[in-house]
Amino acid sequence: MSRLRLVSDATSGEPLVGIDLGTTHSLVSVMTEGGPRLLAGPGGSALLPSAVAVDGRGGLLVGEAALARLERAPDAGVRWFKRDMGSERTLRLGEDEVSPVELSAVILRELAAIASAELGAKVEQVVVTVPAYFREAQRAATVEAARLAGLRVVRLINEPTAAAMAHGFADRHRERTILVVDLGGGTLDVSVLDVFEGIVEIVGSGGRSRLGGEDFTDRLYEVALERAGLDGPGGTLGALLRRECERAKRALSQVEVVDLPLPAGGGDEWRDGRSFRLDRATFAELCAPLLAEVEYCIRDTLLAAGRHLQDIEELLLVGGAVRMPCLRERVEALLGRPAVEGPDPDEAVALGAALQAGLVARHEGLGEFVVTDVLTHSLGVEVSREGQDRFLSGYFLPVLHRNTTLPARAVERVYTLHAQQRVLRVAIYQGEHRQVLRNELLGEFEIQDLPVAADAEHREAVDIAFVHDLSGLLEVEARVVSSGQVARLLIERLAGRLEPTERAEAEQRLARLRVAPRELLPNRIVLERARTRYARLPPPARALLDPFLFRFEEALERQHTGDVDAARAALERALLHSRCRPEGP
Repeated sequence: MSRLRLVSDATSGEPLVGIDLGTTHSLVSVMTEGGPRLLAGPGGSALLPSAVAVDGRGGLLVGEAALARLERAPDAGVRWFKRDMGSERTLRLGEDEVSPVELSAVILRELAAIASAELGAKVEQVVVTVPAYFREAQRAATVEAARLAGLRVVRLINEPTAAAMAHGFADRHRERTILVVDLGGGTLDVSVLDVFEGIVEIVGSGGRSRLGGEDFTDRLYEVALERAGLDGPGGTLGALLRRECERAKRALSQVEVVDLPLPAGGGDEWRDGRSFRLDRATFAELCAPLLAEVEYCIRDTLLAAGRHLQDIEELLLVGGAVRMPCLRERVEALLGRPAVEGPDPDEAVALGAALQAGLVARHEGLGEFVVTDVLTHSLGVEVSREGQDRFLSGYFLPVLHRNTTLPARAVERVYTLHAQQRVLRVAIYQGEHRQVLRNELLGEFEIQDLPVAADAEHREAVDIAFVHDLSGLLEVEARVVSSGQVARLLIERLAGRLEPTERAEAEQRLARLRVAPRELLPNRIVLERARTRYARLPPPARALLDPFLFRFEEALERQHTGDVDAARAALERALLHSRCRPEGP
Protein backbone atom coordinates (compact mmCIF):
# COMPACT_ATOMS: atom_id res chain seq x y z
CA MET A 1 0.00 0.00 0.00
CA SER A 2 1.37 3.42 -0.94
CA ARG A 3 1.82 5.81 1.96
CA LEU A 4 0.31 9.26 2.09
CA ARG A 5 2.59 12.18 1.45
CA LEU A 6 1.84 14.05 4.61
CA VAL A 7 2.61 17.31 6.28
CA SER A 8 5.10 17.17 9.13
CA ASP A 9 6.32 19.73 11.62
CA ALA A 10 8.75 22.03 9.85
CA THR A 11 11.32 21.88 12.63
CA SER A 12 11.23 18.27 13.79
CA GLY A 13 10.02 16.48 10.66
CA GLU A 14 7.58 14.41 12.75
CA PRO A 15 3.99 13.78 11.60
CA LEU A 16 1.52 16.43 12.73
CA VAL A 17 -2.14 15.41 12.69
CA GLY A 18 -5.45 17.02 13.56
CA ILE A 19 -7.88 15.43 16.01
CA ASP A 20 -11.55 16.16 16.53
CA LEU A 21 -12.19 14.80 20.02
CA GLY A 22 -15.97 14.60 19.97
CA THR A 23 -18.71 13.72 22.43
CA THR A 24 -20.26 11.04 20.21
CA HIS A 25 -17.57 10.38 17.60
CA SER A 26 -13.91 11.34 17.19
CA LEU A 27 -11.79 11.62 14.06
CA VAL A 28 -8.16 12.02 13.08
CA SER A 29 -6.97 13.84 9.96
CA VAL A 30 -3.80 14.86 8.21
CA MET A 31 -2.80 17.60 5.78
CA THR A 32 -1.41 16.06 2.61
CA GLU A 33 -0.19 17.60 -0.60
CA GLY A 34 -3.66 16.96 -1.98
CA GLY A 35 -5.38 18.75 0.91
CA PRO A 36 -6.86 17.66 4.26
CA ARG A 37 -7.72 13.98 4.55
CA LEU A 38 -9.48 11.84 7.16
CA LEU A 39 -7.80 8.63 8.32
CA ALA A 40 -9.93 5.51 8.74
CA GLY A 41 -9.67 2.86 11.46
CA PRO A 42 -9.52 -0.94 11.07
CA GLY A 43 -13.23 -1.13 10.26
CA GLY A 44 -12.87 1.27 7.34
CA SER A 45 -14.74 4.18 8.93
CA ALA A 46 -13.17 7.51 9.85
CA LEU A 47 -15.75 7.97 12.64
CA LEU A 48 -14.52 6.41 15.88
CA PRO A 49 -17.32 6.24 18.48
CA SER A 50 -16.17 8.01 21.65
CA ALA A 51 -16.95 4.97 23.75
CA VAL A 52 -14.77 2.92 26.11
CA ALA A 53 -15.75 -0.39 27.74
CA VAL A 54 -14.28 -3.57 29.19
CA ASP A 55 -15.18 -7.12 28.22
CA GLY A 56 -15.84 -10.02 30.57
CA ARG A 57 -12.12 -10.64 30.99
CA GLY A 58 -11.19 -7.06 31.75
CA GLY A 59 -9.87 -6.30 28.27
CA LEU A 60 -10.33 -2.78 26.96
CA LEU A 61 -12.73 -2.13 24.09
CA VAL A 62 -12.63 1.17 22.21
CA GLY A 63 -14.90 2.60 19.53
CA GLU A 64 -17.32 0.31 17.67
CA ALA A 65 -16.49 -2.73 19.81
CA ALA A 66 -17.16 -0.72 22.98
CA LEU A 67 -20.42 0.60 21.53
CA ALA A 68 -21.64 -2.91 20.76
CA ARG A 69 -20.64 -4.08 24.24
CA LEU A 70 -22.51 -1.22 25.89
CA GLU A 71 -25.74 -2.10 24.09
CA ARG A 72 -25.73 -5.47 25.85
CA ALA A 73 -24.01 -4.45 29.10
CA PRO A 74 -24.57 -0.70 29.71
CA ASP A 75 -22.59 -0.79 32.97
CA ALA A 76 -19.46 -2.16 31.24
CA GLY A 77 -18.20 1.21 30.06
CA VAL A 78 -18.79 4.88 29.44
CA ARG A 79 -19.86 7.30 26.71
CA TRP A 80 -20.38 11.09 26.58
CA PHE A 81 -17.57 11.75 29.05
CA LYS A 82 -16.39 14.79 27.10
CA ARG A 83 -19.14 16.80 28.78
CA ASP A 84 -17.46 16.20 32.16
CA MET A 85 -13.98 17.31 31.11
CA GLY A 86 -12.52 19.74 33.63
CA SER A 87 -14.73 18.45 36.44
CA GLU A 88 -13.93 16.29 39.47
CA ARG A 89 -16.39 13.57 38.42
CA THR A 90 -15.17 9.97 38.25
CA LEU A 91 -16.71 7.14 36.23
CA ARG A 92 -16.66 3.36 36.60
CA LEU A 93 -14.70 1.33 34.04
CA GLY A 94 -14.33 -2.31 35.03
CA GLU A 95 -12.54 -2.51 38.38
CA ASP A 96 -11.38 1.10 38.25
CA GLU A 97 -12.77 4.53 38.96
CA VAL A 98 -11.45 6.70 36.14
CA SER A 99 -11.72 10.37 35.21
CA PRO A 100 -13.02 11.89 31.97
CA VAL A 101 -9.41 12.87 31.27
CA GLU A 102 -8.29 9.22 31.38
CA LEU A 103 -11.18 8.10 29.18
CA SER A 104 -10.38 10.83 26.67
CA ALA A 105 -6.76 9.67 26.75
CA VAL A 106 -7.90 6.20 25.66
CA ILE A 107 -9.72 7.70 22.65
CA LEU A 108 -6.74 9.92 21.78
CA ARG A 109 -4.38 6.97 22.04
CA GLU A 110 -6.55 4.97 19.65
CA LEU A 111 -6.72 7.84 17.16
CA ALA A 112 -2.94 8.23 17.30
CA ALA A 113 -2.58 4.49 16.63
CA ILE A 114 -4.88 4.78 13.60
CA ALA A 115 -2.82 7.68 12.26
CA SER A 116 0.50 5.95 12.93
CA ALA A 117 -0.62 2.82 11.09
CA GLU A 118 -1.91 4.81 8.11
CA LEU A 119 1.08 7.14 7.84
CA GLY A 120 3.79 4.61 8.57
CA ALA A 121 5.36 6.83 11.23
CA LYS A 122 4.74 7.26 14.93
CA VAL A 123 2.43 10.15 15.70
CA GLU A 124 3.26 12.19 18.80
CA GLN A 125 2.30 15.77 17.84
CA VAL A 126 -1.31 16.82 17.44
CA VAL A 127 -3.65 19.73 16.91
CA VAL A 128 -6.81 19.10 18.94
CA THR A 129 -10.17 20.80 18.53
CA VAL A 130 -12.26 21.88 21.52
CA PRO A 131 -15.69 23.50 21.82
CA ALA A 132 -15.33 27.26 21.58
CA TYR A 133 -17.24 27.63 24.82
CA PHE A 134 -14.87 25.37 26.79
CA ARG A 135 -13.39 27.19 29.77
CA GLU A 136 -9.73 27.05 30.72
CA ALA A 137 -10.18 24.06 33.04
CA GLN A 138 -11.83 22.06 30.24
CA ARG A 139 -9.12 23.03 27.76
CA ALA A 140 -6.39 22.13 30.22
CA ALA A 141 -8.07 18.77 30.84
CA THR A 142 -8.03 18.10 27.08
CA VAL A 143 -4.30 18.82 26.96
CA GLU A 144 -3.74 16.57 29.98
CA ALA A 145 -5.62 13.74 28.25
CA ALA A 146 -3.31 14.06 25.25
CA ARG A 147 -0.29 13.97 27.52
CA LEU A 148 -1.53 10.76 29.19
CA ALA A 149 -1.92 9.31 25.68
CA GLY A 150 1.73 10.07 24.94
CA LEU A 151 0.92 13.04 22.69
CA ARG A 152 2.03 16.66 22.64
CA VAL A 153 -0.60 19.27 21.80
CA VAL A 154 0.99 21.95 19.65
CA ARG A 155 -2.25 23.91 19.28
CA LEU A 156 -5.83 23.88 20.55
CA ILE A 157 -8.34 25.23 18.04
CA ASN A 158 -12.00 26.04 18.57
CA GLU A 159 -14.33 23.65 16.75
CA PRO A 160 -16.37 26.23 14.81
CA THR A 161 -13.12 27.91 13.78
CA ALA A 162 -11.90 24.60 12.39
CA ALA A 163 -15.21 24.04 10.59
CA ALA A 164 -15.05 27.55 9.13
CA MET A 165 -11.53 26.85 7.88
CA ALA A 166 -12.69 23.68 6.13
CA HIS A 167 -15.57 25.57 4.53
CA GLY A 168 -13.78 28.81 3.72
CA PHE A 169 -10.47 27.45 2.44
CA ALA A 170 -11.67 26.57 -1.06
CA ASP A 171 -13.18 30.03 -1.64
CA ARG A 172 -11.08 32.08 0.75
CA HIS A 173 -10.76 35.18 -1.43
CA ARG A 174 -14.53 35.81 -1.73
CA GLU A 175 -15.64 38.36 0.86
CA ARG A 176 -18.62 37.39 3.06
CA THR A 177 -19.85 37.09 6.65
CA ILE A 178 -20.63 33.56 7.84
CA LEU A 179 -22.52 32.24 10.84
CA VAL A 180 -21.34 28.78 11.97
CA VAL A 181 -23.73 26.75 14.14
CA ASP A 182 -21.94 23.66 15.42
CA LEU A 183 -24.24 21.25 17.28
CA GLY A 184 -22.47 18.02 18.12
CA GLY A 185 -23.43 15.22 20.44
CA GLY A 186 -22.81 17.18 23.62
CA THR A 187 -21.90 20.80 22.91
CA LEU A 188 -23.19 23.81 20.99
CA ASP A 189 -20.88 26.41 19.46
CA VAL A 190 -21.93 29.49 17.52
CA SER A 191 -19.38 31.68 15.73
CA VAL A 192 -19.52 34.71 13.48
CA LEU A 193 -16.67 35.19 11.03
CA ASP A 194 -15.60 37.37 8.15
CA VAL A 195 -13.80 35.94 5.13
CA PHE A 196 -11.81 38.28 2.89
CA GLU A 197 -8.57 38.19 0.87
CA GLY A 198 -7.46 34.80 2.20
CA ILE A 199 -8.23 35.71 5.81
CA VAL A 200 -10.78 33.99 8.05
CA GLU A 201 -11.40 36.37 10.95
CA ILE A 202 -13.49 35.19 13.89
CA VAL A 203 -15.41 38.19 15.25
CA GLY A 204 -17.62 36.52 17.84
CA SER A 205 -18.18 33.18 19.53
CA GLY A 206 -20.64 31.71 22.03
CA GLY A 207 -22.49 28.55 22.92
CA ARG A 208 -23.16 25.98 25.60
CA SER A 209 -20.82 23.26 26.89
CA ARG A 210 -23.76 21.00 27.81
CA LEU A 211 -26.22 21.21 24.93
CA GLY A 212 -26.08 18.77 22.05
CA GLY A 213 -27.76 16.01 20.10
CA GLU A 214 -27.75 13.69 23.11
CA ASP A 215 -30.09 16.11 24.90
CA PHE A 216 -32.60 15.72 22.07
CA THR A 217 -32.32 11.94 22.39
CA ASP A 218 -32.77 12.21 26.16
CA ARG A 219 -35.94 14.27 25.67
CA LEU A 220 -37.43 11.58 23.45
CA TYR A 221 -36.24 8.92 25.88
CA GLU A 222 -38.13 10.56 28.75
CA VAL A 223 -41.34 10.37 26.72
CA ALA A 224 -40.65 6.77 25.65
CA LEU A 225 -40.13 5.69 29.28
CA GLU A 226 -43.46 7.26 30.21
CA ARG A 227 -45.26 5.64 27.26
CA ALA A 228 -43.75 2.25 28.13
CA GLY A 229 -44.74 2.59 31.80
CA LEU A 230 -41.16 2.24 33.03
CA ASP A 231 -40.06 3.89 36.26
CA GLY A 232 -36.44 4.65 35.41
CA PRO A 233 -33.73 4.43 32.78
CA GLY A 234 -31.47 1.84 34.43
CA GLY A 235 -30.30 -1.55 33.22
CA THR A 236 -30.11 -3.25 29.86
CA LEU A 237 -33.74 -2.55 29.00
CA GLY A 238 -33.20 1.17 29.47
CA ALA A 239 -30.09 1.07 27.29
CA LEU A 240 -31.96 -0.74 24.52
CA LEU A 241 -34.86 1.72 24.67
CA ARG A 242 -32.53 4.69 24.51
CA ARG A 243 -30.83 3.19 21.49
CA GLU A 244 -34.22 2.93 19.79
CA CYS A 245 -34.83 6.60 20.61
CA GLU A 246 -31.52 7.48 18.99
CA ARG A 247 -32.46 5.45 15.91
CA ALA A 248 -35.85 7.14 15.69
CA LYS A 249 -34.28 10.58 16.00
CA ARG A 250 -31.86 9.81 13.18
CA ALA A 251 -34.58 8.25 11.01
CA LEU A 252 -36.60 11.47 11.15
CA SER A 253 -33.81 13.09 9.16
CA GLN A 254 -34.81 10.86 6.25
CA VAL A 255 -38.56 10.25 6.66
CA GLU A 256 -41.55 12.16 7.99
CA VAL A 257 -42.86 9.49 10.38
CA VAL A 258 -41.25 6.61 12.31
CA ASP A 259 -42.53 3.94 14.66
CA LEU A 260 -40.59 3.89 17.93
CA PRO A 261 -40.75 0.36 19.43
CA LEU A 262 -41.53 0.17 23.15
CA PRO A 263 -40.78 -2.77 25.47
CA ALA A 264 -43.54 -4.60 27.29
CA GLY A 265 -43.06 -4.82 31.07
CA GLY A 266 -39.90 -4.42 33.10
CA GLY A 267 -36.83 -6.56 33.76
CA ASP A 268 -33.69 -6.67 31.66
CA GLU A 269 -35.01 -8.68 28.69
CA TRP A 270 -36.74 -6.93 25.82
CA ARG A 271 -40.24 -8.13 25.02
CA ASP A 272 -42.06 -6.39 22.20
CA GLY A 273 -44.81 -4.04 23.25
CA ARG A 274 -46.76 -1.43 21.36
CA SER A 275 -45.08 1.20 19.18
CA PHE A 276 -45.07 4.97 19.54
CA ARG A 277 -45.80 6.70 16.23
CA LEU A 278 -43.55 9.75 15.99
CA ASP A 279 -43.57 12.43 13.31
CA ARG A 280 -41.28 15.40 12.78
CA ALA A 281 -43.76 17.94 14.12
CA THR A 282 -44.26 15.99 17.35
CA PHE A 283 -40.53 15.61 17.87
CA ALA A 284 -40.02 19.34 17.29
CA GLU A 285 -42.73 20.08 19.86
CA LEU A 286 -41.09 17.76 22.41
CA CYS A 287 -37.74 19.47 21.88
CA ALA A 288 -39.08 23.05 21.79
CA PRO A 289 -37.13 24.19 24.91
CA LEU A 290 -33.88 22.87 23.43
CA LEU A 291 -34.54 24.57 20.09
CA ALA A 292 -35.31 27.80 21.93
CA GLU A 293 -31.96 27.55 23.74
CA VAL A 294 -30.14 27.15 20.41
CA GLU A 295 -31.90 30.25 19.05
CA TYR A 296 -31.04 32.21 22.20
CA CYS A 297 -27.35 31.29 21.82
CA ILE A 298 -27.36 32.48 18.21
CA ARG A 299 -28.95 35.82 19.13
CA ASP A 300 -26.61 36.25 22.11
CA THR A 301 -23.52 35.54 19.99
CA LEU A 302 -24.59 38.03 17.34
CA LEU A 303 -25.29 40.66 20.00
CA ALA A 304 -21.88 40.17 21.64
CA ALA A 305 -20.19 40.35 18.22
CA GLY A 306 -22.00 43.58 17.33
CA ARG A 307 -23.75 41.97 14.34
CA HIS A 308 -27.39 41.59 13.28
CA LEU A 309 -29.29 38.74 11.66
CA GLN A 310 -29.38 40.62 8.36
CA ASP A 311 -25.56 40.93 8.38
CA ILE A 312 -25.15 37.17 7.88
CA GLU A 313 -24.57 36.21 4.25
CA GLU A 314 -23.92 32.48 4.69
CA LEU A 315 -25.18 29.97 7.24
CA LEU A 316 -22.97 26.92 7.83
CA LEU A 317 -24.35 24.03 9.90
CA VAL A 318 -21.80 21.66 11.43
CA GLY A 319 -21.98 18.61 13.69
CA GLY A 320 -24.01 15.43 13.38
CA ALA A 321 -27.00 16.86 15.27
CA VAL A 322 -27.66 19.57 12.63
CA ARG A 323 -29.15 16.82 10.46
CA MET A 324 -32.29 17.01 12.61
CA PRO A 325 -34.93 18.73 10.43
CA CYS A 326 -36.39 20.59 13.43
CA LEU A 327 -33.01 22.15 14.19
CA ARG A 328 -32.21 23.03 10.58
CA GLU A 329 -35.67 24.54 10.00
CA ARG A 330 -35.51 26.60 13.21
CA VAL A 331 -32.10 28.10 12.40
CA GLU A 332 -32.87 28.70 8.72
CA ALA A 333 -36.14 30.43 9.63
CA LEU A 334 -34.30 32.63 12.14
CA LEU A 335 -31.67 33.66 9.59
CA GLY A 336 -34.14 33.91 6.71
CA ARG A 337 -31.89 31.88 4.43
CA PRO A 338 -31.05 28.21 3.77
CA ALA A 339 -27.79 26.72 4.99
CA VAL A 340 -24.98 26.54 2.44
CA GLU A 341 -23.59 23.26 1.19
CA GLY A 342 -20.33 22.72 3.06
CA PRO A 343 -18.22 19.77 4.15
CA ASP A 344 -19.95 16.76 5.69
CA PRO A 345 -21.24 17.98 9.10
CA ASP A 346 -19.51 15.09 10.88
CA GLU A 347 -16.19 15.72 9.14
CA ALA A 348 -15.83 19.50 8.86
CA VAL A 349 -14.16 20.05 12.24
CA ALA A 350 -11.60 17.28 11.68
CA LEU A 351 -10.76 18.58 8.20
CA GLY A 352 -10.23 22.04 9.69
CA ALA A 353 -7.93 20.54 12.32
CA ALA A 354 -5.79 19.14 9.50
CA LEU A 355 -5.67 22.58 7.91
CA GLN A 356 -4.60 24.09 11.23
CA ALA A 357 -1.88 21.45 11.47
CA GLY A 358 -0.79 22.53 8.00
CA LEU A 359 -0.62 26.16 9.12
CA VAL A 360 1.46 25.24 12.16
CA ALA A 361 3.79 23.21 9.93
CA ARG A 362 3.93 26.08 7.41
CA HIS A 363 2.65 23.93 4.55
CA GLU A 364 3.31 25.59 1.19
CA GLY A 365 -0.06 24.60 -0.27
CA LEU A 366 -1.88 26.87 2.18
CA GLY A 367 -0.31 29.97 0.68
CA GLU A 368 -1.40 33.20 2.36
CA PHE A 369 -4.30 31.54 4.21
CA VAL A 370 -4.62 33.31 7.60
CA VAL A 371 -6.99 32.46 10.44
CA THR A 372 -7.63 34.60 13.49
CA ASP A 373 -9.45 33.55 16.64
CA VAL A 374 -11.04 35.27 19.60
CA LEU A 375 -11.38 34.88 23.34
CA THR A 376 -14.60 33.06 24.13
CA HIS A 377 -14.65 34.23 27.78
CA SER A 378 -13.51 37.50 29.36
CA LEU A 379 -10.36 37.51 31.50
CA GLY A 380 -9.79 39.90 34.38
CA VAL A 381 -9.07 40.40 38.07
CA GLU A 382 -10.94 40.74 41.34
CA VAL A 383 -11.35 44.31 42.62
CA SER A 384 -13.08 46.12 45.47
CA ARG A 385 -15.54 48.90 44.73
CA GLU A 386 -15.98 51.97 46.88
CA GLY A 387 -19.42 52.51 48.35
CA GLN A 388 -20.72 55.37 50.47
CA ASP A 389 -18.77 54.44 53.61
CA ARG A 390 -16.87 51.21 52.80
CA PHE A 391 -15.21 49.11 50.12
CA LEU A 392 -17.13 46.10 48.80
CA SER A 393 -14.95 43.25 47.55
CA GLY A 394 -15.55 40.42 45.09
CA TYR A 395 -16.19 42.37 41.90
CA PHE A 396 -14.84 41.39 38.49
CA LEU A 397 -12.83 43.84 36.39
CA PRO A 398 -12.41 42.52 32.81
CA VAL A 399 -9.05 43.29 31.24
CA LEU A 400 -9.38 41.23 28.06
CA HIS A 401 -13.00 41.13 26.96
CA ARG A 402 -14.91 38.30 25.32
CA ASN A 403 -14.46 38.25 21.52
CA THR A 404 -11.13 40.08 21.66
CA THR A 405 -9.05 39.01 18.66
CA LEU A 406 -5.96 36.98 19.56
CA PRO A 407 -3.12 37.58 20.14
CA ALA A 408 -4.04 40.44 22.43
CA ARG A 409 -2.65 42.79 25.09
CA ALA A 410 -4.59 45.11 27.40
CA VAL A 411 -3.85 47.15 30.54
CA GLU A 412 -6.14 48.34 33.35
CA ARG A 413 -5.03 50.66 36.17
CA VAL A 414 -6.16 49.82 39.71
CA TYR A 415 -5.38 51.44 43.08
CA THR A 416 -4.61 50.23 46.58
CA LEU A 417 -7.35 50.61 49.18
CA HIS A 418 -5.34 52.89 51.50
CA ALA A 419 -1.92 54.56 51.89
CA GLN A 420 -0.55 51.97 54.35
CA GLN A 421 -1.29 48.92 52.20
CA ARG A 422 1.91 46.81 51.82
CA VAL A 423 0.60 43.78 49.89
CA LEU A 424 -1.48 43.62 46.73
CA ARG A 425 -3.18 40.31 45.84
CA VAL A 426 -3.94 39.79 42.15
CA ALA A 427 -6.60 37.11 41.57
CA ILE A 428 -7.22 36.20 37.90
CA TYR A 429 -10.68 35.08 36.79
CA GLN A 430 -12.45 33.98 33.63
CA GLY A 431 -16.12 34.63 32.98
CA GLU A 432 -18.80 37.20 32.28
CA HIS A 433 -20.40 37.79 35.69
CA ARG A 434 -20.00 41.00 37.68
CA GLN A 435 -19.01 39.06 40.81
CA VAL A 436 -16.01 36.76 40.85
CA LEU A 437 -17.77 34.01 42.82
CA ARG A 438 -19.69 33.20 39.64
CA ASN A 439 -16.56 33.16 37.49
CA GLU A 440 -13.65 30.71 37.34
CA LEU A 441 -10.44 31.35 39.28
CA LEU A 442 -7.38 30.72 37.08
CA GLY A 443 -4.60 31.73 39.46
CA GLU A 444 -3.33 34.40 41.84
CA PHE A 445 -0.12 36.09 42.96
CA GLU A 446 1.02 38.96 45.20
CA ILE A 447 3.19 42.08 45.11
CA GLN A 448 4.97 42.48 48.44
CA ASP A 449 6.48 45.57 50.12
CA LEU A 450 4.47 48.27 48.40
CA PRO A 451 5.73 51.82 49.05
CA VAL A 452 4.20 53.49 52.11
CA ALA A 453 3.03 57.03 51.43
CA ALA A 454 3.25 59.80 54.01
CA ASP A 455 0.00 61.27 52.74
CA ALA A 456 -2.94 59.37 54.26
CA GLU A 457 -5.05 60.18 51.23
CA HIS A 458 -2.55 58.66 48.80
CA ARG A 459 -3.37 55.35 47.11
CA GLU A 460 -0.75 53.58 45.02
CA ALA A 461 -1.49 53.07 41.31
CA VAL A 462 -0.84 49.61 39.83
CA ASP A 463 -1.07 48.72 36.12
CA ILE A 464 -2.45 45.22 35.45
CA ALA A 465 -1.43 43.94 32.00
CA PHE A 466 -2.82 40.81 30.31
CA VAL A 467 -1.07 39.26 27.31
CA HIS A 468 -2.71 36.27 25.57
CA ASP A 469 -1.26 34.49 22.53
CA LEU A 470 -2.69 31.98 20.04
CA SER A 471 -1.15 28.96 21.74
CA GLY A 472 -3.09 29.54 24.95
CA LEU A 473 -0.35 31.30 26.89
CA LEU A 474 -1.65 33.97 29.29
CA GLU A 475 0.76 36.26 31.10
CA VAL A 476 -0.49 38.63 33.80
CA GLU A 477 1.80 41.40 35.01
CA ALA A 478 1.28 43.84 37.87
CA ARG A 479 3.51 46.95 37.83
CA VAL A 480 3.58 49.54 40.64
CA VAL A 481 3.57 52.91 38.87
CA SER A 482 5.61 54.88 41.43
CA SER A 483 8.35 52.33 42.15
CA GLY A 484 8.43 50.16 39.04
CA GLN A 485 8.06 46.95 41.10
CA VAL A 486 6.81 44.07 38.93
CA ALA A 487 5.27 40.68 39.64
CA ARG A 488 4.07 38.21 37.02
CA LEU A 489 2.11 34.98 36.65
CA LEU A 490 2.24 32.72 33.60
CA ILE A 491 -0.82 30.56 32.95
CA GLU A 492 -0.05 28.02 30.26
CA ARG A 493 -3.01 26.05 28.97
CA LEU A 494 -0.77 23.61 27.13
CA ALA A 495 0.93 22.58 30.38
CA GLY A 496 -2.06 20.62 31.68
CA ARG A 497 -3.29 20.57 35.25
CA LEU A 498 -2.53 17.20 36.90
CA GLU A 499 0.06 17.10 39.65
CA PRO A 500 2.98 14.67 39.05
CA THR A 501 1.60 12.12 41.53
CA GLU A 502 -1.89 12.32 39.99
CA ARG A 503 -0.45 11.86 36.52
CA ALA A 504 1.60 8.84 37.63
CA GLU A 505 -1.50 7.21 39.14
CA ALA A 506 -3.50 7.85 35.97
CA GLU A 507 -0.74 6.38 33.81
CA GLN A 508 -0.69 3.24 36.00
CA ARG A 509 -4.46 2.81 35.64
CA LEU A 510 -4.24 3.16 31.86
CA ALA A 511 -1.34 0.69 31.71
CA ARG A 512 -3.45 -1.95 33.50
CA LEU A 513 -6.09 -1.83 30.79
CA ARG A 514 -5.22 -4.41 28.15
CA VAL A 515 -5.99 -3.10 24.68
CA ALA A 516 -6.80 -5.59 21.93
CA PRO A 517 -4.24 -5.53 19.07
CA ARG A 518 -5.42 -3.44 16.10
CA GLU A 519 -5.50 -6.41 13.76
CA LEU A 520 -8.02 -8.14 16.07
CA LEU A 521 -10.41 -5.18 16.35
CA PRO A 522 -12.65 -6.15 13.38
CA ASN A 523 -13.18 -9.54 15.02
CA ARG A 524 -14.02 -7.94 18.36
CA ILE A 525 -16.53 -5.62 16.72
CA VAL A 526 -18.34 -8.51 14.99
CA LEU A 527 -18.27 -10.59 18.18
CA GLU A 528 -19.77 -7.86 20.36
CA ARG A 529 -22.43 -7.06 17.78
CA ALA A 530 -23.40 -10.73 17.49
CA ARG A 531 -23.61 -11.15 21.26
CA THR A 532 -25.77 -8.04 21.49
CA ARG A 533 -28.06 -9.33 18.72
CA TYR A 534 -28.31 -12.73 20.45
CA ALA A 535 -29.38 -11.13 23.73
CA ARG A 536 -32.28 -9.36 22.00
CA LEU A 537 -33.60 -12.28 19.92
CA PRO A 538 -36.55 -14.50 20.85
CA PRO A 539 -35.66 -18.15 21.64
CA PRO A 540 -36.27 -19.61 18.12
CA ALA A 541 -34.04 -17.02 16.47
CA ARG A 542 -31.40 -17.48 19.17
CA ALA A 543 -31.24 -21.16 18.32
CA LEU A 544 -30.52 -20.26 14.69
CA LEU A 545 -27.75 -17.83 15.55
CA ASP A 546 -26.08 -19.79 18.36
CA PRO A 547 -24.08 -22.31 16.21
CA PHE A 548 -22.52 -19.55 14.13
CA LEU A 549 -21.66 -17.49 17.20
CA PHE A 550 -20.17 -20.49 19.03
CA ARG A 551 -18.08 -21.45 16.00
CA PHE A 552 -16.66 -17.92 15.82
CA GLU A 553 -15.93 -17.83 19.58
CA GLU A 554 -14.15 -21.17 19.29
CA ALA A 555 -12.09 -19.99 16.31
CA LEU A 556 -11.04 -16.88 18.20
CA GLU A 557 -9.82 -19.02 21.09
CA ARG A 558 -7.67 -21.12 18.72
CA GLN A 559 -6.43 -17.99 16.88
CA HIS A 560 -6.02 -19.79 13.57
CA THR A 561 -6.36 -17.05 10.96
CA GLY A 562 -8.08 -19.13 8.32
CA ASP A 563 -10.62 -20.57 10.76
CA VAL A 564 -11.31 -17.12 12.23
CA ASP A 565 -11.92 -15.53 8.83
CA ALA A 566 -14.24 -18.33 7.71
CA ALA A 567 -16.19 -18.35 10.98
CA ARG A 568 -16.54 -14.58 10.94
CA ALA A 569 -17.86 -14.60 7.36
CA ALA A 570 -20.41 -17.26 8.29
CA LEU A 571 -21.50 -15.30 11.36
CA GLU A 572 -21.89 -12.10 9.37
CA ARG A 573 -24.10 -13.94 6.85
CA ALA A 574 -26.17 -15.32 9.72
CA LEU A 575 -26.61 -11.84 11.18
CA LEU A 576 -27.96 -10.63 7.83
CA HIS A 577 -30.44 -13.52 7.58
CA SER A 578 -33.98 -12.31 8.07
CA ARG A 579 -34.80 -14.98 10.66
CA CYS A 580 -31.95 -13.71 12.84
CA ARG A 581 -33.33 -10.19 12.94
CA PRO A 582 -35.58 -9.30 15.84
CA GLU A 583 -39.06 -8.17 14.87
CA GLY A 584 -38.96 -5.45 17.52
CA PRO A 585 -36.05 -3.06 18.10
